[in-house]
Amino acid sequence: MSAVLETRQTVSFPSPEFFQALAGIMNANRARQEQLGYIDCVAVFTITDGAGGGKARHFRVIFEEFAALEAREIDDAMADEADFALAGDLATWCSMLQSIVVGNGRPGLEQTLNRLSHMGTPMKLVAGDPLKADLFFRYNQSLQEFINAASALDIRFANPG
Repeated sequence: MSAVLETRQTVSFPSPEFFQALAGIMNANRARQEQLGYIDCVAVFTITDGAGGGKARHFRVIFEEFAALEAREIDDAMADEADFALAGDLATWCSMLQSIVVGNGRPGLEQTLNRLSHMGTPMKLVAGDPLKADLFFRYNQSLQEFINAASALDIRFANPG
């Protein structure tokens, strides 16, 4: 019997490579996505202090049916064109991702996207209108599973302070 070695991808957070890795994991696990249902939206994940000087970094992911078609970093103007953005500071994002890693793909109840954004703090849902905001809630489980895939990665976290 031969041993199979699994190589885990090492990525930095926040980075385009992080979101591209999540997209790759999602696309490789289509059967799981089919169980959850289709997802059609353009989501932006914003780390409000993710760049030098306290500037925000925005990562757009285009979801269609059961796949992530594109994951890349975008500028402020392009972020406004998304269906919605989920924005939080680096410390909040890192805490959530660490909870996902410790929970082997399941965050603590206080560390889910829904809970963290529920009252607009520490994460905030930003959308141009209520119908676009509703897409976040409609596809919440698929979005959570997308982020939960971080447990399959070795993440190098940026210093939140």
